[in-house]
Amino acid sequence: MEGAARLIVGADSSGDQGECDDDVQANLCCPHPLSCALSSICLPVWLSSVRTIEQNEQAAVMCWGEYRGSILHPGLQIINPCGVELRKVSTARQTLDIKNLKCADNRGSPIFVSGNVIYRIYSAKKAAVDVRNASTYVSEQAPMVLRKVCAKFPYESREGPSLRGGQGTMHDHVVGNDLRKELQEVVHDAGVEIIKTDLTDLSYAPEIAAAMLQKQQAEAMIEARELVVQSAVDISSAAIKRMREKGHQLTPQGEERIIGNLLTVICGDRGVQTTLPV
Repeated sequence: MEGAARLIVGADSSGDQGECDDDVQANLCCPHPLSCALSSICLPVWLSSVRTIEQNEQAAVMCWGEYRGSILHPGLQIINPCGVELRKVSTARQTLDIKNLKCADNRGSPIFVSGNVIYRIYSAKKAAVDVRNASTYVSEQAPMVLRKVCAKFPYESREGPSLRGGQGTMHDHVVGNDLRKELQEVVHDAGVEIIKTDLTDLSYAPEIAAAMLQKQQAEAMIEARELVVQSAVDISSAAIKRMREKGHQLTPQGEERIIGNLLTVICGDRGVQTTLPV
């Protein structure tokens, strides 16, 4: 992160913007008048004043228990050693796995959900001063936010976004984006930027899994039957139309008999049995 302050920009295309952070470049040689006075008297203490800040690392500078600024750039830093404490944080990307979290969807059905969060720390002050431990803060807040988001959506739905989603549909990323946005609002004060969130596993709780399986099987059977009946009607209509085009003269009773036989054969769940009039 370059400069003393920056804007937090969300990971998705919506372009969500957070407030400017409070990090300022610290005065490392004279962070406090008392530190300057002591270091001037005891010049040998400067021998231990060289510190290294690694790549993808920042540090909050505390002088006599007070925040005096941050080290925002990597490399060798000459720091007044009198009364100065460095609280380093890593700004590299980190991941958090949420496994087998029990919650409820918006219909009240108990479910188990797992998720993955990719985040990074962007502010040493917020992460090392304003909260005790930014990573712990994220790991404690993420399950609560995930429960809240799961309560907004059904397990699955044909008409709108759902937790299960659907490959190639317009609702694929609705849940993940909502989860990212909600979690970003919660952890912003800890100096954390949420880059991406995903649901990695989803299942019904054991106490209702059998009932939900039967429901899904029934819905699948109804959907299949609707498709079969619709196709049977189309086939019967096309057959009658084709016979007329071939010059066959069909009475209304004959059409009804042909259509009835075709519907019976196509829609029946058993094999066709030949019958002969006696």
